[in-house]
Amino acid sequence: MSTTTRAISRKDLIAKIEQGYIASRAVLDALPTDRWDEPLPAGWTLKEMVGHLGYWETTVRPYIEALRSGAPREQGGDADAENAKVAAEVRGLTREQVLERWAAAHADVLAVADSLNEDELADESVNEKFNGETYGHYPRHFADLGAAIKTGKELAKIASTAEVPFRLAVMSLGLAGLDAATSTGWTFKDLVAHVTEWSDLTTGRLVRYRETGAMRSVGDADEINAAVVQRTKGRDAREILDELDASTDKLFAEIEKLDEKQLHANDDWAIAIVAGNTYGHFAEHHTELFDAVPKRPAQLIERMREGWRMFRRPLGRLGLSPLSQNTPAGWTYKALLAHLAYWMEVLPEELPARLEGRRTSGVEFEAENAREAGTSAARSAHDTIARLDAAYRKVFAATTALPDRDVHFMAIRLIAGETYGHFLEHLYEIEAAVPRTTADVLRRYDDAWTRFRGAIRERGRSGLMEATPSGWSYRDMCAHAANWLQQAVIELEAGEFRSWNAETIQAENDRAVEAHRLVGPEAMLDELDTSHRRLREALATIPDERMREAVSGVIPFYSYLHWEEHMGADLGVTI
Repeated sequence: MSTTTRAISRKDLIAKIEQGYIASRAVLDALPTDRWDEPLPAGWTLKEMVGHLGYWETTVRPYIEALRSGAPREQGGDADAENAKVAAEVRGLTREQVLERWAAAHADVLAVADSLNEDELADESVNEKFNGETYGHYPRHFADLGAAIKTGKELAKIASTAEVPFRLAVMSLGLAGLDAATSTGWTFKDLVAHVTEWSDLTTGRLVRYRETGAMRSVGDADEINAAVVQRTKGRDAREILDELDASTDKLFAEIEKLDEKQLHANDDWAIAIVAGNTYGHFAEHHTELFDAVPKRPAQLIERMREGWRMFRRPLGRLGLSPLSQNTPAGWTYKALLAHLAYWMEVLPEELPARLEGRRTSGVEFEAENAREAGTSAARSAHDTIARLDAAYRKVFAATTALPDRDVHFMAIRLIAGETYGHFLEHLYEIEAAVPRTTADVLRRYDDAWTRFRGAIRERGRSGLMEATPSGWSYRDMCAHAANWLQQAVIELEAGEFRSWNAETIQAENDRAVEAHRLVGPEAMLDELDTSHRRLREALATIPDERMREAVSGVIPFYSYLHWEEHMGADLGVTI
């Protein structure tokens, strides 16, 4: 057994290999096809360069297998001759074919790296082979990649395209996942703030460079990173995500302003700092980030539940009547919910293709969003909420039915993007309208009560014994409503709200109806009115701070949301 101290872990080796590959692919995937046959400063074309990189990665597996078998190591051949042979071979291939060959060779290299045992990881010759053919090889061609970039718009496209998988991976973690620790000891929230900081710094450096030609440095990187972590502590992860999006948008816009002369002056200084702080930076954190991406259905379901609760609860606090009002984004709440429901309805149809790593035919996102917004006004608030809930149940069932194995990232981004990631994107619009002060809660309470009580009044006292569409009598419905108002007063006075589930709620409903079975219609209405007044009086005494922190999130489910639900289901009132 070797006594050599292991120089690198398997995970760190894979991370090093991936960093250079992903950064290189970010450039290659974004450059126009006709650029692939133009000669580079090194004398070959992009196509020949990629064929060259792929070829040398294919030599890793035979080397490791020979080492394992104990066979004599063959002397290296003529590298120039091998390079010339590969260059000639790939000239007749398409861009896509050359990239596919490199992708296959790279996947095989990762598989070999993942198979290394402790002694092999400590073997200097093994590390030299991986260095020479992968992570140490890619940087030798960064200058060629830089030379292939002609305009600021091309460089901005490379940076923005590379940011997409990074941002989607961050989104797939969910809010709780952002507080988890990375393999380097930060939280993912820290990592996002760190990327934002370097994005901001890069924007400032590019502005100065473009306007004055000065190539400004930024100081000690470790000190900058440490300061970022300190500033991030205790902050809302949603603010951190919003700052990332605003920062990268600003940076990409600034990159576009660079002309070709500015791009390539001073040994490609502008390209180097953009690469280091965008597509190269995303690649640097690729492995630690994607290791945390939820890959199994159970992990996705956990995040779906978390995101749904986070969104659905404040939506309940909002109630139904305000859903026709405009959100801060300019559309109505019904349009927003129709938008969310539609994309969840589409998800199960698209999921099979995504599980295979492909898309179905393209969807006109803007057109579909406009159509849903246009038709949402004709739907009632009750129907809108019912559609949203049904769409979520459908997606939840489709995800639950997936086999217990790793899910392709294309499917992960679809599920996350149309469920918990999408809920988070629009959560601020819901929260903006949620009643937070005592006066706000009382306004919603009074408005809903007036409509609810008026609809009951139209039934008349004799009509209270008739059956509702739900199957009980209107008197039973009143008993049920009065009981929950009384329960709210009890819990307010106790200073603690109970946790209810479907079973205990049904048991309480049954108990309340049975307890009022001998109560006449007139007495039942009196009890309902008295219960309403008692809760309103109790609410009016609550200070705003307690209302925001402990009460406003619960009261709707005992009162105004509850009444609005019965208005649609039992009283025939359209909201």
